[in-house]
Amino acid sequence: MNIGFQAARKWSHVILAVSWSLGLGTNRLNAQSVSPGNPSVFGVFAGSSPSSEAIRALLQIPADAPSDLIQWRLTLYQDPKNLAPASYQLHCDYGLVTQGRPGLGSRIKTLDRQGRWTTGKGTRSNPDAIVFELDGAVSLLQVDRNLLHVLERDRSLMIGTGGWSYTLNRTEAAETPVDPSLAAAAPGMSYTISPVATGPSVLGVFEGRSPCQGIARQLKHAEDAGCMKAKWRVTLYQNPETLAPTTCKVEGSLYRRGAREGKWSVIRGTETDPNAIVYRLDPTNTEPALFLLKGDDNVLFFLDQNRRPLVGHADFSYTLNRRTSDSPSKP
Repeated sequence: MNIGFQAARKWSHVILAVSWSLGLGTNRLNAQSVSPGNPSVFGVFAGSSPSSEAIRALLQIPADAPSDLIQWRLTLYQDPKNLAPASYQLHCDYGLVTQGRPGLGSRIKTLDRQGRWTTGKGTRSNPDAIVFELDGAVSLLQVDRNLLHVLERDRSLMIGTGGWSYTLNRTEAAETPVDPSLAAAAPGMSYTISPVATGPSVLGVFEGRSPCQGIARQLKHAEDAGCMKAKWRVTLYQNPETLAPTTCKVEGSLYRRGAREGKWSVIRGTETDPNAIVYRLDPTNTEPALFLLKGDDNVLFFLDQNRRPLVGHADFSYTLNRRTSDSPSKP
């Protein structure tokens, strides 16, 4: 795209111009892939998402079914000769969760879908994004080779909660989950958090839960083998007149001793897409810069220090969701 940064007062328009949804899905992203050991499998993707009204409608889950959580496993097949998309198999478990315990409780229901899948282009905010269309099921944005994100009917990115997102992770590249016995022996995750910031000086408040080990290494935190998940709230502030980035505040379970605060800026480029919009949170005395890929106005993805998306696992993804008015007080 031909994008030129204008004066500070038009900073917000720059974001609109820089393929400001993912800035992903340009011709550098190729839907074709070969899964190790089986050339007919493009990939297997897994994740856990909320069981919202919107996703129930897409998956045809009864509106009155008792369900908090959906666990996904999606297998995409391809023609082994020309690597063209072929068929898919989607398996979902859904039901209620038990407080204080990961995953689903005892009353689990299942859903299975099969059909053909194809690749297309365009989300609501990025006409160049690569989209996987699952016939009879859902559409998914290809964030990169290892991440897919569920789209709404209007092709915007589906917004998750402070607990789960709608991102699916390639299983062969997934972060290894923490041993439950180590997690059970880990100290409590209690932490304090500020009241939710509001007003014209707030660009957004983003929350989520991610795996712990990978991001802790990226931020050079002390190793904690029992840290199973990290809870996040990221508040981005702006100049209310120019809309230019000003300061940021990062709170959550990795910041029990106090929030990470500093300045942030907007830069461009990931490893696969030079036009992607990235939020760079300045380094501190103890941590390197933190990079967040802008999916759209409502969804952000964690990047590593080489600006590659971090890959989660079946329980948690490296995704943050814009906080809504009915979100709980803590992520």
